[in-house]
Amino acid sequence: MKPSAPGREERDGVFQQLLAAYGQPAYVRRARGVQDALEKVLAQCRQRRDEWLLMPRIHLGVLRGLAGGRWEPLAPLLMPGEAAVLEELHRLLEPRPRLPITPSDSLRKLAKALATLCEGLERFNARWLEFVPTVDLKRLNELREAYNRWYVLEKECAVRSVTTARAGFVPLEPMTPEGLLALLPPLPVPQQRFKKG
Repeated sequence: MKPSAPGREERDGVFQQLLAAYGQPAYVRRARGVQDALEKVLAQCRQRRDEWLLMPRIHLGVLRGLAGGRWEPLAPLLMPGEAAVLEELHRLLEPRPRLPITPSDSLRKLAKALATLCEGLERFNARWLEFVPTVDLKRLNELREAYNRWYVLEKECAVRSVTTARAGFVPLEPMTPEGLLALLPPLPVPQQRFKKG
C-alpha cells in the first residue's frame, strides 16, 4: 500500500512548527537583511558627515545669532530668495550655540560670517563628493542581488502561491555612489550678492 500524501492541515501544522522553530520566514529575513545593510552603510556615512559638518554647523549658528535669530538682516548680502536656503540649512543642521551670541547691525560683520559659512559649506561639499565614491557597497550589493534572485522563491515556499509571492515585488537596483548621493546629498550653499575673489 502506497503512503498517502499529507493533508493540508498536516502541511499547515508542519509549516507552523518550522515557523516557530526558525522565526520569520526566509523571505522576511532576507528583506530585513538588505534593509539593515543599507541602514549600516547610511549610518557610517551619516557619522562621517556629522563629523565634517561640525564647523559649518557652528558657523551657521554664529551667523543666525549675529543676525538676531532672523535671516532678514542678511537680505542685502544675499541673492534674492537665498534666505530660504539658510532656513533649509538651519533645519538640516540644527545648530545650537553653547553661548549666546550678541546680534550685530554691522553689515561687514554679517558679510564676514556669511562668507565663512559659505566657504565651510563648499569645503564640506567637495570633501563629501570625494568621499562618497570610496564607500564600500560590495556587501550591500551582494545582498541586493541575492534578494532579487531568491526573495520571490522563498516567499512562494512560505505562502504557497506564485501569484501572491510575485505581487508587488520590485527588484532592487545595485546601490551606486549616485544613489548614496541621492539619499545624502551635498548641502546647498547660499548665493552671496558680493562674493570675494
